[in-house]
Amino acid sequence: MNEKQKSKKSDVMLKFFLNPEIGIMIPILLVCVITTILKPNFLTWSYISSILAGSVFIGAATLGECLIIMSGEIDLSVGMNGCFAGIMMATAASEWKLPLVPCILVCLLTGAAVGLLNGFCVCHLGLSSWITTLATQFICQGLAVTVSQGAPISIMSLNTGAFIRAKPLGLSWLFFIFIALIVLLDILIRRTRYGFFLRSVGGNQDASVMAGLNARRIKLTAFVLAGLFAAVSGMFDTLNAGAMNAAFGGGREFRAIICCAVGGISMAGGAGSAFGVALGVLLFHTLWYCLRILDVNTNLQLVLIGLILVLSVIMDTQRKRIEARKMV
Repeated sequence: MNEKQKSKKSDVMLKFFLNPEIGIMIPILLVCVITTILKPNFLTWSYISSILAGSVFIGAATLGECLIIMSGEIDLSVGMNGCFAGIMMATAASEWKLPLVPCILVCLLTGAAVGLLNGFCVCHLGLSSWITTLATQFICQGLAVTVSQGAPISIMSLNTGAFIRAKPLGLSWLFFIFIALIVLLDILIRRTRYGFFLRSVGGNQDASVMAGLNARRIKLTAFVLAGLFAAVSGMFDTLNAGAMNAAFGGGREFRAIICCAVGGISMAGGAGSAFGVALGVLLFHTLWYCLRILDVNTNLQLVLIGLILVLSVIMDTQRKRIEARKMV
């Protein structure tokens, strides 16, 4: 093998390592193989479909979180924003007696309104996204408990039971809606000017502003979109359970951040893809599901999940270093 062939092979291996969408498949396969060894009947469609169908709730919130992180900010309110939006949807059904479509619109508008509030405080008032979204997290939680009075709110009047019970290919219709959202978000990120501007602002805001981009508007739009995705997460919870509880969505924001980090979204902003995030959600939910069916201690589960977050950030840092050396 001559030097040219060696160099070409090295470039292929390097490209493979630098692609998080490909690299994340390895731990997913390892988790499945280890679980299958310990529980031989794991690789059946019953278990696999349960993992896929169950990933949509955290997955929808994660799609919104990835936009915020790519813009160089953070959103700690996606979990409780979705919860409050779901509470408003259930309230519209049970108290206001609205049909399904207006109830969904109430849910989405609630999520978008919270996202708009976050974006206004961060982009126009100059507040930290950490502090702002932490505050709106508590506001949404308080409003959810107040509106629901701490009790579940049923949506039986919407007659969505048949839709939820339907299992095409052993999955749910919510899963196929989630897949459609992934495709649409990937098109937005990779194929539109807004996606390019978002990554530019997240990668280097000062340079983007000097190039003539309106960073405030771009980030504000990202916060609104994140609010919409959070609302979709709450809508999924409400439809799936047939009711909404103020306890839903707690801690979801941190799991969404973990899925983004694992899925190749740079924690420094400016890089990532919707498909990578989807694989991050799949890895996180597969690990969580496998640990449960293997009866692993709950505290140990938290340790392993924390380690995965640390490893994903280390891999992201190493990828950046390799890319920087390659450009020199």
